[in-house]
Parts: sequence; structure tokens; C-alpha cells
Amino acid sequence: MRRKVTLSEVAESAGVSVQTVSNVVNNKPVVSEETRQLVLTHLSQCGYRGNAVARSLKTNKSRLIGLVVPSMTNSMYAEVAETVVREAERRGYTVMMAVTMRDAKTELELVNTVVDHNVAGVLMSSSDPEAQASKMVLNLGVPYVELLNRTGEEGCDVFEADNRRGAQDAVEHLIALGHQRIAHICGLPNSTGSRRREGYEQALADAGLKAESGLMISGEYTRQGGRAACERLLQSGLSFSAIFCASDLMAYGAMEALMAHGLKVPDDLSLVGFDDMSMSSLPGINLSTVSFDPVKTGQRAIEQLIRRIEFPTTMKHAAVHEIAACSLVKRGTTATLSDPVRRSRA
Repeated sequence: MRRKVTLSEVAESAGVSVQTVSNVVNNKPVVSEETRQLVLTHLSQCGYRGNAVARSLKTNKSRLIGLVVPSMTNSMYAEVAETVVREAERRGYTVMMAVTMRDAKTELELVNTVVDHNVAGVLMSSSDPEAQASKMVLNLGVPYVELLNRTGEEGCDVFEADNRRGAQDAVEHLIALGHQRIAHICGLPNSTGSRRREGYEQALADAGLKAESGLMISGEYTRQGGRAACERLLQSGLSFSAIFCASDLMAYGAMEALMAHGLKVPDDLSLVGFDDMSMSSLPGINLSTVSFDPVKTGQRAIEQLIRRIEFPTTMKHAAVHEIAACSLVKRGTTATLSDPVRRSRA
């Protein structure tokens, strides 16, 4: 592994102080142009930060893009990240990626770090309902695009799935199969989770059914979160014959909880997820779910960000908001309700 070059080594090579090198690296205007060029030369020769900093300072044009996502456990984000990296590299950019673990404080700290690295732009899937990091980037004037989750802040481009309509389709499918007592394992109260819940409630309302608060349990967008939420549903004493989960990962966890209680899917309960992760089509899972194309969404988002970076003057028009269509994929976890009473939770 190559040893990291220090500021002290660059300073010794250039015959200047460490503070002078630091001033150049941080682009402070306290260094003469002659000294600045000298330090830039030695930064390059010494291989400081792989020459990326020196190159960006010398041209005054960064080729670094920050990608901030909430998780890499969900294969959807992995697919998006691969797409963003591939498209960015094709255009001569390098991607610096950060994972927030869906924590608002971590998100703000990581975005601050990304911006401090002199990025040309930021592409983010935010998990913070307060939009702290988004507001900070917009206030700094850094080119910024939101992907998959949106904060509602004005002035930024957004590329997301039609979460409301997708959820509505999923619940309408369950209703068409005869289910009336449909539970919802909800996601976090960000844009994605909120709109999927809205779709669930709208489908029930359109069918003349009531959305019961006791049948709506929130959880983390993880397998563990889905299992815990399903356990709470099973222990609630309420009856239900189907569950709509806000993500496939949550649906996997719900399936585990149901199996642990001796319940079979779809014989005892029908189950629908959202995201259509690659594992959902496996024979052992065969999950009915809502699908959209995250790769295409990621590609459209990075293309728009690069346009914002490279054509700042001509791109001062209103922000773009693209909503990708979703489609319901019917597999083996949903079935017609043969018994209207079905199984009661006691």
C-alpha cells in the first residue's frame, strides 16, 4: 500500500514552511503567485493526494463529485452508485462516496466533509426530513442534485420514483384479490416513506376502506426493521390478511417474522414489497413488489449534475423534477383471499 505523502514532506521539498503549503492546498490568497506555482509543482512531484488537489488548484476546476447515499445494504443504492461512478468517469470525473446510515447528524457531517474536499458538485439521496445538509449545499452555491429521496428544498433538481402511485398500485392489487384488512409496514418519514404511505392510504380510501393507525407500523428500511415491525403487528391483536411493506428489505424481515410464528406466505397472509431488488425474484423469496429503474434514474441524475457543473450560466433555469414510472411485479407472495375472516391475531 502506498504511503500517504505529508504536508511536511512537500514543504521540505519546496523549501517553504508547512503553513505555506497548507495555504496553497486550501487555496488561501495569502501566498504570492510565484510561491503558489512552486508549491503546486512540488505537490505534483511528491504525489500529494494523488495529484488531485494540485490539479484542481492549478486549473481552478475540480473534477471531483460527491455522492451521498443512505445505505449500501439495499442493492438499489449499489446499482445507482455503479451507474454514477461509470458515467462520471466517462466524463472525466472522480466520485467520492459517503454512506450516511440514514442518520441526519451523520449526513450533515459527511456532506460537510465532502464539500470541504473542493467537490465540483454533490449528488445526494437524503434521509433527513429537516434537510439540513441540502440547505447547507444550496446556500454554498455548490451544484446539487437530489436522487431517489427529495427534501422539498427549492432550487435543486430531483430524480425519483413515483412512490405514491407505485404504493397505490400495490395496495389496489391486494384489494382486487379480496383483501380488506391490509397492514402497512411504513418507512421513515422522509419523502419516499411519506409518499408510499400516502399511496397506501389513497388506495384504501378509493375502495371505501379505512386506514387504521394500529395497522401502520414504522420501521427502519432494513430486514431487521421489517421483522421488528411485523412482530409488533402480530402482537397487536388486530386482524389483517395482507401486508404492504415500504421496501423489499422490510418485506424480507416480515417474511422471517411470519415464518417464526408458523404463518405461510401467501397461504395465511399476502405480502408486497417495493424496490424489486435483485434477490426478490429468487425462487426462495419470489416476492411480489413494485419495480422501477434505479439505473436509469441514477444516469439521468448524474448527467444533470454534470450539466450544472459545466454550464453554470446556461443552466440557471428552473430546477428539473423527474418522476420515474413504477410497475407492479406479481409473484408468489400474493394470493386471493378465500376466507374473508382469514386468520385473526390474538
